[in-house]
Amino acid sequence: MGTTILLVDDDVGARRTLASLLQRFGFRVVEAEDGQEALITARTLVPDIVLSDYNMPGMNGAALLRELRAGLPALANVPFILFSGYIDHWTGTADDPAPDVVLAKPVTVERLLGEINAVLKRRRGPAAAPNVQAPQSQQLG
Repeated sequence: MGTTILLVDDDVGARRTLASLLQRFGFRVVEAEDGQEALITARTLVPDIVLSDYNMPGMNGAALLRELRAGLPALANVPFILFSGYIDHWTGTADDPAPDVVLAKPVTVERLLGEINAVLKRRRGPAAAPNVQAPQSQQLG
């Protein structure tokens, strides 16, 4: 099977729309509605990449990233893309692990797929990354 993405967003409509889109490009998408559910899922699944909203109730995206990096060794190096309508760059402290990429919403499909490809190439090497491209510009909320 292809690349598995753990998609984390408390907005069910946005999450399902993005999951559907990513599946059309051949990704296997596992959804979680918040950081705590994502943490539990990641421990059993070990995804190829995590795509997480920043602003969620309970455990936000930054806290999820911190827990993933501090948890099981298998999760410490899983690529992490953080997206938000509130931030467009990493604002964590020196003690916080930084995500691989921070994306401001709305983001185009082309940009999202480009960042996924780039992160996977950096982490896995060029031959292992899927190199999926969007056919047209489309905004994701």
